[in-house]
Amino acid sequence: MVFADVGDVAGTLAEMKVLRIIARLNIGGPAIHTILLTHHMQDLGYETLLVAGQVGAGEGNMSYLAETQGVNPIMIPELGRSVRPCNDLVAFFRIFQLFFKFRPDIVHTHTAKAGTLGRVAALLYNTVQTLTCLALHIRQRISILKFRNRQSTIDNRQSKVVHSFHGHVLRGYFSPFKSRLFQAIERILARFTDVIVVVSAQQKDELCNQFGIGRPQQYRVIPLGFDLTAFRRCESQKGKFRAKLGVSDNATKLVGIIGRLTPIKNHNLFLKGIHNIVEATGDVATRFLIVGDGELRRELEQQALQLDLGKYVFFTGWIKDMIPLYADLDVLALTSDNEGTPVTVIEAMAAGVPVIATDVGGVRELIGDFRLPIEKSNYFNFEVCERGVLVKPGDVEGFADGLQYLLEQPDLCKQMGERGRGYALKHHGKERLIADMD
Repeated sequence: MVFADVGDVAGTLAEMKVLRIIARLNIGGPAIHTILLTHHMQDLGYETLLVAGQVGAGEGNMSYLAETQGVNPIMIPELGRSVRPCNDLVAFFRIFQLFFKFRPDIVHTHTAKAGTLGRVAALLYNTVQTLTCLALHIRQRISILKFRNRQSTIDNRQSKVVHSFHGHVLRGYFSPFKSRLFQAIERILARFTDVIVVVSAQQKDELCNQFGIGRPQQYRVIPLGFDLTAFRRCESQKGKFRAKLGVSDNATKLVGIIGRLTPIKNHNLFLKGIHNIVEATGDVATRFLIVGDGELRRELEQQALQLDLGKYVFFTGWIKDMIPLYADLDVLALTSDNEGTPVTVIEAMAAGVPVIATDVGGVRELIGDFRLPIEKSNYFNFEVCERGVLVKPGDVEGFADGLQYLLEQPDLCKQMGERGRGYALKHHGKERLIADMD
């Protein structure tokens, strides 16, 4: 229980204030996670305030989810993903001012930019609190000695600091120099952080042991949790997305990849893998969906045409209602070079959809252990696991072979889907998340 670990703050639960800060409410796991936490922690009696920044172009905005959950975030337009010194300075001072208006017992930061600005603001706020209380104490002692006044209680309540790593930008996003710089910054920030929350044991090992961020006792492993009810019942929506797409033939399988169209997601691997399958078979009764938007969309559309995949690949943009999509997917793909715990994999599993994914971040914990060693005699470039198939990052042939294998094994896909649904509902439901965080 994270908040219990920092529960030496003064005051009862009914008085406890939590300030939650995230860089932006763009489509993805961190936004869903913070909105869900803010909503349900309010129900548990905490007074919570969510602060968010500006969503970038093409990222997709999840403010609508906050509205449906009754969460009214304070928006700071200068706060965003990109490093912009002037805007970042303005965002910092606005966050700092909020500390004195809200006076939080706990500040809980999410994502790198918000984690940096929020934790530095908390450090400065706590320092000001300490110095103010020291000055008041000195003044009070002088008053007692001079006028023999009664000593009054001085409230030195400070903010405890919790930071959540959903993923990280410490490898694969930037140049080696910038990556080392950001690692050094995180090591410094960890000294002023009471609890570091990670979404998987693998992520804890990477951050603590490989990057040297924080001490082992600071870490709490809390897997992501969501409201998966609609995904569990998505069969009732079956056929709707196919009809909208114009693919009514159930013999035509649908493979989807969902996420921001950015370099770290490596959609290039997805397209090259499809090309390998088409080249090897001559034609496939499968259509491939690229769901999402971002900076690389035009480039990826051009690449699909250059690979002569126009007939097979659909770019859908962002889709607000994902339930009909998951209901009609036969396989979900993930080709990222770096991940924390990908939400799309959890959602697909809850919907009973088998997954093929690169073995990065916490993906292996979701997909499960190596399951079918007998298959090693035929395939050496992918692993058939309990709830899906794993391939090495960047391995085009492994991805193509693994995906083709899944498409040819409907019974195995069904078994993987059933095991995945059971796992997702047991380990990644919202009830477990709230209990772990309280």
